[in-house]
Order: sequence, then structure tokens, then C-alpha cells
Amino acid sequence: MATWDPHAAHRLESIGAELRRSGLVELVHEAIVDVWRANRARYEPDELFDDSFTLGVTSTRNLANRVFAYVRDDTRWRATGARAGREYGTTVLHTSGVELRLVKARSTAGRHPDFVADFDWREGEMRQAAAARNRAAYGPAPRDPFIAPLFDVDQPDAATAVLGCRDVFLAWGADLPSGLTAGWLGLPTTTADRWLAVTELWWDEAAEAEQSGSGDRLTAGDLAAFGDRPTPVPAITLKPGVGAGRTA
Repeated sequence: MATWDPHAAHRLESIGAELRRSGLVELVHEAIVDVWRANRARYEPDELFDDSFTLGVTSTRNLANRVFAYVRDDTRWRATGARAGREYGTTVLHTSGVELRLVKARSTAGRHPDFVADFDWREGEMRQAAAARNRAAYGPAPRDPFIAPLFDVDQPDAATAVLGCRDVFLAWGADLPSGLTAGWLGLPTTTADRWLAVTELWWDEAAEAEQSGSGDRLTAGDLAAFGDRPTPVPAITLKPGVGAGRTA
């Protein structure tokens, strides 16, 4: 488990609380559950030659389009000040002074992504730019101690500087066999750790999935084929997967 920056973790707690109050966490959670259930139901590795790549891409695009339409078209969200925009073909939610982007874990990671090892923001221009803005606001390159600064400038302390981190990723993952989902909130950066901090938003329990119903058509053979099938190399730039374990 990664040890996250305490000031960044506190910043995430504040952002997460505001997103919950506005109802955006609930909106995205419900949309993810519905999208994943629908795509599991139509997943056909034998008849349609689906694999983890097609499942992930379809779910990602369905979710982005769905959330964009909900926030753009519903007057309730406009009343809260939330706006939905597009950036490089993906959905960005502007709300409470932050920009929220949706990031899916690779399908083979399920709900156990490795948040340090599995990310490389350089694979996506939008995500790299967001991570770079957070790095500039809170994590500038260390100053050479042997070179004196040209000007005496007051440097904000960490608790104040972290407030400049306004780019937030809502990462989500889902299990193929059970259909259960999980979501996390994270502040991306461009260091090797990939994140300043990550905190859990939700973790589905089996009873919740049973109440919502599934209508799945997956068979044991489908699941085995999915697990054994290698992930193909994409021919276009797509969202990177989010990696491993729950973050407490």
C-alpha cells in the first residue's frame, strides 16, 4: 500500500465531501453500475470476439457519454454550478473549483488496481497535462541548494500550496464475475508515484448488486476465455489502466 502525502490526502477528503454533498459521487457510481452491468450482459468472446480491450473501451466511452449527457441536460446540476465539458474526446466535470475526470482501471485488474505501478500519464495528453498542473502547483522540481535564488519570494507552506491542486481523477474498477464496482478519488502528479494521494469513494457489496439485478449472460466458459485471453496492443491512444489494491 502506498503512503500518500498527508496534505494531499486532506485536500482529497475536502473535495470528496463536497462531491458527495452535490450528489456527483452518487450520480457517477450509479452510472458505472448500469454501464458495467449492460456491457457484461452483452460481452461475447466467442460469437463477437470480445476481449478485455473491447470491454474496457466500450465501458469507458459509454460512461463518458452518459455522465456528459446527464450533467449537461439536467437543470439540477446547473443549479449546483456543475458543468460538463469535453477535452480530447473525454468528459470533464467542472464543479466546486475542481476539474473531475473519469479514469477506468484495466478490466483484468478488476477492483484491485496498483495505483503506483500501473499508471503512466504520458500515454494520454489530457491526463499528462492535468498531472503536470498539480505538480506545478504543489510539487515543483527541487531547487539546487548551491544556486542562490535571484529574488526573495515567500513560498507558501504545503497546506496552502496543495489547495492549488484542482485536477482530480475519479478512478473506477469493476469485477467481471461478480459485477461489483469500486471507485477512488485521486490527485495525479508526474512523479514516479503517479499520485499525490488516493482515497476510496465506494466499494460495492454483494447485497447491493443483488438488489439492482444483473441480467447477465456470462457463462463459466466465457469467464475462462476472458481470463486466458491476452490483452491486445491498441492501435490508438486510449486511457491507461489503473492498477492494484484498495486504498484505505
